[in-house]
Amino acid sequence: MYRSTTVQNLCSSIINTAMSKQMRLAIMTGAGGVGKTTLAVNLGYEVARLGYKVAIFDLDPQGSINVACRLNKTPAPKATTAWIYSGFFDGTYTLTPVWEKYVNTLEVFQGGSALFKIMSSLAQPGGCNLLKEALTEYPLPHDLIIFDCPATLEHIPKSALVAATHLLVPLMPDAKAVDGTRVLLDWYGASIQELQLISQPSFLGFVINNMEDGAEHQRLSKELPPRYEARGYHVFPPIKHYTGFVNAWSEGVPLRVHRSTHAALKPIEAITGAILKVVKGEKRGKTKSNGR
Repeated sequence: MYRSTTVQNLCSSIINTAMSKQMRLAIMTGAGGVGKTTLAVNLGYEVARLGYKVAIFDLDPQGSINVACRLNKTPAPKATTAWIYSGFFDGTYTLTPVWEKYVNTLEVFQGGSALFKIMSSLAQPGGCNLLKEALTEYPLPHDLIIFDCPATLEHIPKSALVAATHLLVPLMPDAKAVDGTRVLLDWYGASIQELQLISQPSFLGFVINNMEDGAEHQRLSKELPPRYEARGYHVFPPIKHYTGFVNAWSEGVPLRVHRSTHAALKPIEAITGAILKVVKGEKRGKTKSNGR
C-alpha cells in the first residue's frame, strides 16, 4: 500500500517538525558490497522505533531496499525517486510504510531501474540541485531522511551531496574498499569546489562494516580508525560480519526483530545516538572542505 504525501497536507506536520532539526543523511561509499543498504535500513528502523519520523530515499538503481524491506517490485517511475529528477516533479512523494508491525514512523521512497533513465537530466546544468530543490520547495515533515546512494561517484551521489546535511561512510577493511574511500574523499573535496556549496554537509563519521576474522580485516580494523581520527573524522565502533544480517534479510525484517540481543546492535546504536544528537539540535560531525 502506497501513501502519497503532497504539499497540501503537510502544513501541520511541518509545524511540529520545526521543533526538531531535520537531518538528511547520505550514506555513501566508494566501493560496492560494503553493506550500505543493510546499514541504511537498520539505522532507519532504530531511529523510528524511538518515535522519530524517518524516510529512506532509495537513490540506487539496483533497488536493494525492495528486498531488505520485502517491498513489491519497483512501481511506475512517477512513484519512485526518479520522479524527483524528471523535471516534472509536483511535490508528490510516494512513501511506502515499512515494517508496520513493529514501527509506524518508517517509510521508504523506492528507487530502482527507473533511475537509469534520468541520468541525462542530472547531467544538465543544475541537475545536481534537483533533489535539494524538491525538498526545499516541498518539504517533508520527517526528522530524518536517509539517502541510500549507489556505490558510484557520479551524478546521483552528487545530488545527494548537495541535499544532505551529513554524510556517513561505511567501508570494509580491505584494500579495495579503503582505496575506494580515498577516492570518495578526493571526490568530495573536488565536488564541494565544483559546486561551490555554501552549506557543506558534515561527516557524521566512518564505520568499518562487514568486518571478518581474517588477518587483513583484523589488521586494517585496528589501523584505520587512528588514521581517520588523526584527520579529524569520527570513526564509529566496527560492525562485524554476521550471518544474522543475512538471516534478517531473508526474513525481510530489521536485525533487532530477528534477534533483539544481537551483538551488532550495540555499534548500530552508537550511530543512532549520533543521529539523534543532530535531530535534537546538538552539534555533531565536522565539515571537510578539502576532503584530504
